[in-house]
Parts: sequence; structure tokens; C-alpha cells
Amino acid sequence: MNARSVFARLLAIAFLVLPAAARPAQDPPPAPSAAAPGLSYEIWVELDAAGKTLLGKEEIVWTNASPEAVPDMLFHLYWNAFKNEDSAFLREAAAESLFSRGAAPKDGEWGWIDVTDIRLADGTDLKPGFHYVTPDGPEHPGDETVARVLFPAPVRPGESVRLRLEFRSKVPRTVARSGYYKDSFFIAQWYPKPGVYEAGRGWNCHAYHQNSEFYADFADFAVHITVPSRFVVGSSGKQTEARVDEAAGRTTYTYRQAMVHDFAWMADPRYLKIERDFVADREVTAAEYAETAALLGLPVEEVRLPDVRMTLLIAPEHKAQIERHFKALRAAIKYYGLWYGPYPYETVTMVDPPFRTGSGGMEYPTLFTAGTNVAPSPNVLSPEGVIVHEFGHGYWYGLVATNEFEAAWLDEGFNTYSTGRVLARAYGPGALSFRFKGWSLDRLLRLPKTFDFELNRAAAINTVRYDPVTAWSWKFYNGGSYGANVYMRASTLLETLERLLGEPAWSRIMRTYHTRFRYRHPVKDDFVAVVNEVSGRDLAWFFDRLLEGTEAFDYGVASVSSVEVPVRSRGVHDVDGARVEMTDRKIAELDDAAAKEPGKAAPPTYRTTVVLRRYGEARLGGDARVELAVRFKDGSTETRTWDGQARWARLEFIGPARVESAQVDPAGTWLIDENTANNSRGVDGLRRNVVKLMSQAVFALQNLLQFAASWI
Repeated sequence: MNARSVFARLLAIAFLVLPAAARPAQDPPPAPSAAAPGLSYEIWVELDAAGKTLLGKEEIVWTNASPEAVPDMLFHLYWNAFKNEDSAFLREAAAESLFSRGAAPKDGEWGWIDVTDIRLADGTDLKPGFHYVTPDGPEHPGDETVARVLFPAPVRPGESVRLRLEFRSKVPRTVARSGYYKDSFFIAQWYPKPGVYEAGRGWNCHAYHQNSEFYADFADFAVHITVPSRFVVGSSGKQTEARVDEAAGRTTYTYRQAMVHDFAWMADPRYLKIERDFVADREVTAAEYAETAALLGLPVEEVRLPDVRMTLLIAPEHKAQIERHFKALRAAIKYYGLWYGPYPYETVTMVDPPFRTGSGGMEYPTLFTAGTNVAPSPNVLSPEGVIVHEFGHGYWYGLVATNEFEAAWLDEGFNTYSTGRVLARAYGPGALSFRFKGWSLDRLLRLPKTFDFELNRAAAINTVRYDPVTAWSWKFYNGGSYGANVYMRASTLLETLERLLGEPAWSRIMRTYHTRFRYRHPVKDDFVAVVNEVSGRDLAWFFDRLLEGTEAFDYGVASVSSVEVPVRSRGVHDVDGARVEMTDRKIAELDDAAAKEPGKAAPPTYRTTVVLRRYGEARLGGDARVELAVRFKDGSTETRTWDGQARWARLEFIGPARVESAQVDPAGTWLIDENTANNSRGVDGLRRNVVKLMSQAVFALQNLLQFAASWI
């Protein structure tokens, strides 16, 4: 009998001992076009709303796809991060009061998860070999967010193991975007979750840290959620059944989804549930398909988008924002789909969480939480920015499933860059938004319009950089360095690459990378290889120096001047076969004579000297160059390039006009330049430079405050 038949029979036996209401529907789960994963979950969970607890059963089937025998399994038990102050998460949060993403629960608000039983499908009890481990070192000995279970015998390559677990959890007061607020529940990272087995390395299963998110394998999920019938439920996946137990006043919802690596859900008795459809034929024109296909070099049929069922769960007090939510989601589905590939799932659910509960702005496959201000302004892209960003994580993290513990920039940086592109295309420049306790202050502070990449750049370069972009998430100096690097600096580097390579090449790079690594776990070198392959250039230096390094990148104009070149110079010259000494008196006589004869006076000639400086330690590499544009008083412009290797370079220009100004990087390609105030220099005196410096300082301060406000 084959493995599928064995699974069906064992599952049938398991169902005999489960309540009828918890049995799953028989409809097959909706599946994207991808190979079946080596992992599957069947989970039954019941919410005790009054007691703030979950009671669950879980069946896991894991297939060893590695070439080595595996003797054990490591599990994430994320909610133990909120069990006590000995957890890595809360210790790190306590050490970092500013930029903290979560505070310790108050008395009575702690959360935890207990695995009460774990055994193989044949009944073998594994609980005696179940114990907590600290994979990230002994600095957090009290942490219980990772557990290890030993198998009776190693699982050989190609073999599968079936585990049955029972667990009980206390839902925490909302912290780290999961938990309860009054009668509202957002349940994320809530079930025992295996790490990712990597051949030659073993289980990649880090503790839950303050500045880290998640990493898991793709799996097929069937989840049965039992809640009081008065609750409105939203979940990852597609609902396939709802069974009501009227006597108990409870309803069991069944959700299924193939090829995702996480699963979250929410329940709230007050929420409005609205469903709409993204209809591709209405949202995308033939011209847009043709434009995208031409840009990517693909047939039109390969860029066509499918329809998607959209679900919004929104607080009644925010119902005036319903259309804003759907408009933003439609834009996100459209542009992410056109640029990176069609959204492969049938559904997407967005949740408007209770205000300031800490649940907003978080991504899960086919489900995300948005977030808004108390009184959103039509001039500020909130909630639009959050919606576009969190849906985008369905691509960067959801489909291209990078390790957020070890390479957060590969999802947060890519998605921050992509968010800015979508917002610029769908809405144009947005206003810089300042908030106080959720209230938008744009009506009081009329700040300049700007683009997302400008905000990202300003935040990145105005944060002291203790770390490279590629640092592991919990090893950044603090949350400020984490955010500035993995979100802002990473996205700024991507925007820089787009400007360096041009939109057509860059669009093909991003599309190739995304489609090649869908349903996989790429690393930095995978992306670098795609960049080099598609662009036809070796840009390894860019990533080595600007991504892996912490050196400042700063090129500028040190000085600029023009002097008139005399027609005649002092000294001995050969004139008409005779040797003549040119003295000051002789030169003056000749100049006077030339001045008396119309047309004989030579036009003035000027020597312009521009000194360029490499102020930072980071240097260009490969065939990259710094461009210099010199503008002269007669309106003409001359350009030169410099390889930027030395500390300085002196460039000379001979021409009929004095210099007016000199500017490096006139096209604004190098967004990562630390100090754009030194990029240009004129000869009209001090005033121009002072005004430029002051405007740069004010803009930088505005953006730094915006960055800080987003963390408060």
C-alpha cells in the first residue's frame, strides 16, 4: 500500500475519536501550481473566549528530503516568549526601551503554550524525550521557545514521520502582533511548528527574539477552528465548511490551504465581514498587459492575472474606510501580479485590527493585518500604505520564503522597495505623515510631498550604522539599526540598482528572481547570481561593499574654479623662426596693438578646475563610475566620469566660458550617498551653499522624525 493510502487510513482512525463537529470537510484544498510539499498539518483548535485559552490537537506529516538520516525534530513554541521575563524576547525588549516592538505583559496577561502529549502515529510516546533547547547560545537559558523531540530511530532519506500532538495555550494580551484585546482575538504563531531542516546544518530553528520574525517550510494545511457562534472569524486559506452546534452555541470553521508556510486567524464578535472580487479583466487594461509584457520580454499570456476573492474584516468604527481598504488591495494585487507574477491563491483576507493593540501591520500567507489612524486624512496614505506593504509580503516572504531570522532584508527590504513602487504608481507622491497617539497631524504640519524612496533614504542615512544590512535579526545593535538597515537601507540599495541598471533590465531581474524562487528559501547569493545573469554585469562588489559593509558611501565636489588663460605667456618663445623673450612690457604692447585692430583680439579662454573627493570609505567597483556634470556661464554643459577609486581627482576643462557649477551624480543614481549637500558646488558665493545645506538638514530631520514615529 502506498503512502497516500496509509495516510488516509490513519487519518480515518484519528477522526473516530474526535467530535463530529471537528471533522474536516472532504473538499480538496485549493492549491497553487506547485509541487506538493514534504510537510502537512491537520489542526483542531477550540477557543475559550472567557478563559483566554486554546485547546488543540495537531497532526504533522514530515518527509525527510535531505540525504542524511535525521534523529530528532525541533519545534517553535513562539508563545512561550510571553510566559515570563526569562524569555529571549522579553529580555531583549527590556534592554531596549526605545524602538521596542513589544512590552512585557502585565500581571494576568502572560501567554504560553504547553505540549501536553506528543507521540507517533503508532502510539509511541515521545514526551519522555521532549525538552527545551537554546539554539542561539546560553545567554537566554530560561527561554522555552524551542523544543526538541527525539525519534525512536532516525528518519532516513525519503521516509516520512507522522506526529500527533496535543497542546494547551494561554492567549497573551496582545504583544508582538498576537493575542487578545478585550473580546478580540488575533491568533498568530500559535501552534507547535517545526523548524526547517537544512542538509549539512541540521534544524534551522532559532529562538523567538525581539528583532526577528519567522522561517518555516511550505506545507498543506487543514485547520478546524471552533469558537462561540457569536464570533466573526477570518483566517488564512479558504473556508470549506462551517458546522454549527446549536446546543453548545459554538461553530467549527474549516479552512484549507496548500503550499503556505504559516497559518493565522482572528475572531471578534463585533467585526464586519465584507467580500469583494478582484476581477482582472476590469482592473487591468489590454494596454497595461502589453506594456508589462514588452518591459519583461514575455508573451502577453504570461503576464495575465487571475481573479481573487478579497475579504475584509473591519471594526465598525472604521466602516467609512471600507472603500479605501479595497482600493489599496486592488492596486497591490494588480501591480505585484504584473511585475512579479500572478497571485497564486484563490483568496486574500485583510483584517483591520483594534486600534493600537499591537496587532496591526503584520503578514501571514493569504491573510494580513492592516492598520490606520484614528482620524485618517485623505492626504495621507494610511491605511493604504500598510495594506500595500502587508499584502506585498505575500510575495516577499510568503512566496519567496527567505529566512527572516538570518536575512530579513531579503523580504523587508524587497517589500519596502516594492511598496514604494506600487504607491507611486497607484497614488502618486504621498504626504509625510506625522501622528500623535494615532491622530494624523498633517492638517497642522503641511509638509512637502515626497516619494517612499526618499523617506527610506533619509531614514537609512540618518541612522548611525553599527551593522551591515545582512546581520542576523537579533544581532543588530538595536531596533533602530534593525529597521534602518533591513527596511530602509536595503530598499534604498535596490532603488539604486534600478537606477544604475535601468528599468527594463531591473524589471526582468526582479521578475526572474521571484518566479525562479517561488516556494523556495533563497539566500543572498541566489539574488546576486540573478542580478549578474540578467544584467550581464558583475555586481558582486556592490553587495560586498554596500550590503555586507558598514562604510560610508559619499562622493562630492571639493572645489571648483575658473581662471582666464592668457593669450601670451612670459618667457622665451620661438616666433617666425626667431627666438623672442616675452616680458610683461612686451606682452602689454602686443595686447594694446591687438586691441586697436578690430577682430584681431583673441576671445578669452578659461581653465576650469574641479576637484572631486571620495569622503567615505566605500568605493565603487566593476564598471561603475561617478558622473560629473559641469555647467558653464554660456549655458553649455560638459560631462566626465571618474572611477572613484582614489581619495580625490582633479579634472580640468578648457573653454570659452567660466564655470557656473559642478555636480556629481546629476541623475541621482547613487541614492546611498551619505551627504548630497556636497554633491554640487557653484561659484556664486556662500549663499547658495548655505541654503542648500539648510534645506538638506531640514528634510533629513523631518524624515528621521517620521522613522522614529513609526516605531512608537
